[in-house]
Amino acid sequence: MTGEVWVPSKTVGDNTKDRILDAAYESLVHDGITGASARAIAARGEFNQALIFYHFGSVRDLLIAAITRSSAEQVEHYRHRIEGIHEIGDLVEVAAVLHAEDAERGAITMVTQLMAGAASDPELGAAIMAAFQPWIDLVETALRQVFAGSPLEPFMPFPDMAFGISSLFLGVELMTGLDPERVDDERVFGMMRMVSGMIANVIAGRGIFD
Repeated sequence: MTGEVWVPSKTVGDNTKDRILDAAYESLVHDGITGASARAIAARGEFNQALIFYHFGSVRDLLIAAITRSSAEQVEHYRHRIEGIHEIGDLVEVAAVLHAEDAERGAITMVTQLMAGAASDPELGAAIMAAFQPWIDLVETALRQVFAGSPLEPFMPFPDMAFGISSLFLGVELMTGLDPERVDDERVFGMMRMVSGMIANVIAGRGIFD
């Protein structure tokens, strides 16, 4: 799968709330969770920091809104990518593209920073999980498409599989954020391609290594 790298919304015009959300996203990527203060966010967006509290109530609520918007936009962007996909190998290719785009636009850094903040903030953690749920739902939809009509379909625990795959993908994202030099994307997704090929053989009624 190829295409232009997706990037989150950038404000056009004078929508103040969107300007604040844009600045919060940029601050998380460049300043980290500890540096994403009201002052830092306001400086990046060139607005009065009092607007953060007026529109969002707190910096934490602003950060939650920022990841919620980013996640929702990206899910919609990728939803059309899985329409009509019935081969598990194609899903792996979509995941590889998604990972590359996440790295390009700073989303891996953003998620890593928010996860760090969630370790001491259960409410932030719950909000992050809520933002991730549409991704899990999207993975489940894709899995149901791949296994539709196969002998394995009645035995597949699709919700659990979707959660497990999403967790694995998130783990790759976080490991990349922690040590980008050590995580070899080609090796990771090469392994996924190999496993998906085995699964495709089983679905088709062939031997695993055929």
